[in-house]
Amino acid sequence: MKTLTKAMQDSITPVMALELLKEGNKRFENNIKVSRNLLQQVN
Repeated sequence: MKTLTKAMQDSITPVMALELLKEGNKRFENNIKVSRNLLQQVN
């Protein structure tokens, strides 16, 4: 999972947003953490 840019955020439809929320909820329920390198994304 990557941090979304403004353009990516603008292109998300309500259906896509709902799917993203459902996927995140499944990860939360199963205690699965997303590995992200936030420093690399900022650079």
